[in-house]
Amino acid sequence: MANGPEWNAEVREKMEAAHGFYELGMHSDAWTVLDDLPPEDKAHPLVVLLRLDILLALERWDDAVALGTGACRQWPIIDGFFLKTTTALMELNDHQKAMDLLLAGPESLQQKAAYWYDLACCQCRLGEVQKAKKSISECFDRDRILRMRALYDSDLEAIWESLDNL
Repeated sequence: MANGPEWNAEVREKMEAAHGFYELGMHSDAWTVLDDLPPEDKAHPLVVLLRLDILLALERWDDAVALGTGACRQWPIIDGFFLKTTTALMELNDHQKAMDLLLAGPESLQQKAAYWYDLACCQCRLGEVQKAKKSISECFDRDRILRMRALYDSDLEAIWESLDNL
């Protein structure tokens, strides 16, 4: 777990506890620990990222979109906010907003396989099959392991047959 450089030992300990609870699937306990942080630390991006992870794990898509969208505006260079918010938008079947968010993200996102994978999913759902093929090819260039996931992802059904050629 990364630490905020300005955190004191008590805050670091609480963050480690919250992360531990999250990893164990004890999401409400993790959330409670985060609620117990000092007000000035609750708005730290690492805290917000963990809250976003918790909301995603709880499948609270609307709440994740609300928190993530605000975080993308506040910290426009942190890739994780864009990827996590995109996940929630895709779960809500709002593929156009998900794609728009990805495309508006920091340039560093384009170095991540997850960016290209999610973009391909959105493009497929929006009927942009040729673009989706290019995006999934970019994804596989960065991480070949995602090929197996793609073979079973219903968001990519429109390009399943072409995955063998990529």
